[in-house]
Amino acid sequence: MPEILKQFKKEVGKLVTEDVQDMEYSQIWVDDQTILQTKKNSTRHRCSQRLGKGLFFTDSEKAKKIKKLRETVLP
Repeated sequence: MPEILKQFKKEVGKLVTEDVQDMEYSQIWVDDQTILQTKKNSTRHRCSQRLGKGLFFTDSEKAKKIKKLRETVLP
């Protein structure tokens, strides 16, 4: 077992009853506020330029794009 995982189980692992890797986590919603926060914090964290500039789809934009693509008639 890696040392970092041993340390986690020792310090934080006692707070949860099941294995952390098997836990269900809540869905993350990407909206305009998420883009603004990403742009604001991009200088603190290392990320790609595309993410740092906020050039990614929100959930609503993604849903529109998927809907449009599904309606496309293929030859």
